Amino acid sequence: MAKKRYDPLWEIVDEQITLQGAEPDVDRRCPHCNVIVHLGPLTKVGERYECGLCGGVSQVAEQQEGASLTRVG
Repeated sequence: MAKKRYDPLWEIVDEQITLQGAEPDVDRRCPHCNVIVHLGPLTKVGERYECGLCGGVSQVAEQQEGASLTRVG
């Protein structure tokens, strides 16, 4: 039996929503306080994020290993 990739309850209404936990985690460290920040798989270069712990604003930058956070201002 094949492993399900989409939530069967959403498929009832013809929506294909991935199962929770099936998408890859994109976690990086806040450049201000070093706490781990969850960016999510749909992160785009140039987006800004505010750390929930210290309130520092960071911007998503692209590097060889994937997305990273850099300080803003």
